[in-house]
Amino acid sequence: SDPVAAPNLRREIAEGIHWLWRSPLIRYMAFLTGALNFTAGVEVIMLVRLQALGASPAYIGVIFAIGGIGGIVGAIIAPRIQRRFTFGQAIIGVTWLAALFIPLYGIAPTPLLLAAVIVANNVVSPTYDTVQFSYRIAIIPDVLQGRVNSAFRLLARGLRSVGYALAGVLIERIGATETTFVLGGLLVVCAILTTFNAHVRAAPPISQPRSA
Repeated sequence: SDPVAAPNLRREIAEGIHWLWRSPLIRYMAFLTGALNFTAGVEVIMLVRLQALGASPAYIGVIFAIGGIGGIVGAIIAPRIQRRFTFGQAIIGVTWLAALFIPLYGIAPTPLLLAAVIVANNVVSPTYDTVQFSYRIAIIPDVLQGRVNSAFRLLARGLRSVGYALAGVLIERIGATETTFVLGGLLVVCAILTTFNAHVRAAPPISQPRSA
């Protein structure tokens, strides 16, 4: 192995983490994205709830396919929402909607209504990804893009698998509906923190990126 490569790699990783930690807005967005990914276990809850409501495997497949179409629609309209609202308005709004949708997975009384919640959530979700990702790319110095984004993804995505595992344990211990309330409660806390986070609310337009 190259004796110079390892120290350089460690230094580059450290530089990315250092920049991320010293940027209050991007640091907060990494933790917020991680929290949202932590609740990805709700996908397991969707399946459990649909089966409990008597949906057949074919019907469940159709629902998830339609949900995927909702995601495509969301990706199409996300740039328009990004142009219409400030960074803070979009992030705060989507976080509150996510906190609202999760408990609805647990209380929807029919497969059709649960499918409607899935589609609505899939339409909204791409807005968060579009807004935070494009803003992040705009304000991170070009020379640090790979390093900072790697550190961001490590934190933001690392909690997804933990969330799946926790969702499975909670479903087994307290039930699917109750698990949605636990995850929804977590997102309510995140939404409140985001609403009052000065860096999120005051984030300048990406036309002025380097001042963030």
